[in-house]
Amino acid sequence: MELFPEVLMISLIGGLVAGDTASGWQIMISQPIVACPIIGLIFGHPEIGLIMGILLELPWLINIPTGGVHGSEGNLGAVVATALSIYLVELNVNTENIIIIIAIMYSLIVSRIGIYLVDYVRKVNLMLNYSADRAAIQGNVKKITWLNIMGFIYTFLMGSGLVGISFLLGIVFLPLLAKFVHPDFDSAFGIAKYGLLGLGFGAVATLFINKETKWYLLIPLFVGVLILSLNSIFN
Repeated sequence: MELFPEVLMISLIGGLVAGDTASGWQIMISQPIVACPIIGLIFGHPEIGLIMGILLELPWLINIPTGGVHGSEGNLGAVVATALSIYLVELNVNTENIIIIIAIMYSLIVSRIGIYLVDYVRKVNLMLNYSADRAAIQGNVKKITWLNIMGFIYTFLMGSGLVGISFLLGIVFLPLLAKFVHPDFDSAFGIAKYGLLGLGFGAVATLFINKETKWYLLIPLFVGVLILSLNSIFN
């Protein structure tokens, strides 16, 4: 895999994901469960893309940008984590499980940095909005159209820049970290993947559990555990 074309492709995907999140077409390619498998297919590792999409989709479902409040840019972090996982697996710097967990941890930093960049883009968009208001008063439809396009371009550049730079930094530092972990810890890192999956389910459960609905979730869970326990005893 050649590095330069890969960086360009990952940066492009990052820009499209950022644009789809809020300012663009919103056809859900910004969701990790969509973006990560696509990256996996493009770079010949669909299984890694699917794993990353599943692990990184659930924790961010509770990240709902309402009004002026927004959380971490987990979707951009997921793009970086998937691309780095594939790159490092092809370099064979360590086992797949170790690489995936390290890439996910790195993606948390990327996601956090994305908050500050989105704040900056929103400030720019606010200035564009004032210009659009003046253009509307003047009846200048063409200017309004271009201001909308500029808003998308700023978001695209933010996403592509964050993903591209983070990917380049990742391929410099993450191999050193991955090589530091002994391959014998592969099984432990494999278990960690299930832990992340459980964390995701727990995060989603918080959206549904309250005083009125908790029994609808707890009773089936109790029945399922009871059935599995009885099955293991008698078989």
